[in-house]
Amino acid sequence: MEIIKNYVDLCRKIEIIEIQLFQVDIDLDYWFGKGTMPFTGTGADDFGVIAAIDKIEVYHEKKHRLQKMLEFYGDIKKETEEKVNRLEGLQYQIARMKYMENKSYKQIAEDLNMNYSYIRRVASKGNKEVTINLQNKEIKL
Repeated sequence: MEIIKNYVDLCRKIEIIEIQLFQVDIDLDYWFGKGTMPFTGTGADDFGVIAAIDKIEVYHEKKHRLQKMLEFYGDIKKETEEKVNRLEGLQYQIARMKYMENKSYKQIAEDLNMNYSYIRRVASKGNKEVTINLQNKEIKL
C-alpha cells in the first residue's frame, strides 16, 4: 500500500536528518576545539578565531534548519502512523509485510497460506483506497 511505502520512505528521511545532525554536532565540537575532524588538520588554530566563529555560526544555522526539518517530518510520521493504524484486515497485513518486512507478494502468499493472485488483487485494491495528503503541510526554513 502506498501509505506504508510513504511511511518507510519517511523513516529513511528522518534517519538521514538524524545522521546529518550528528555530523553537525561533530563539526561544532571541532570548531569549539573539543574534538577532531575525520581529516587531517589541527582545528580552529589553522584558521584563526574569526574563521572559527564564522564556521560555528554556519553550523548553528544548519543545525537549526535540520532540527526544524526533523520536527516537520516527525509530525508527518505521526499523522502517517495514525492513518496506518486505521487500516484493517488483510490489506494492512499485506502492506506491512511488503514494505516494512520487505517481503515479496509470493512470500506473503506463502506465509499467509493464500493464493498469490489474490494477494496481488488485495494489495492493488488497497493502493487505490488509501492515500495520504501532505500538500496541506508547509515548512519554512
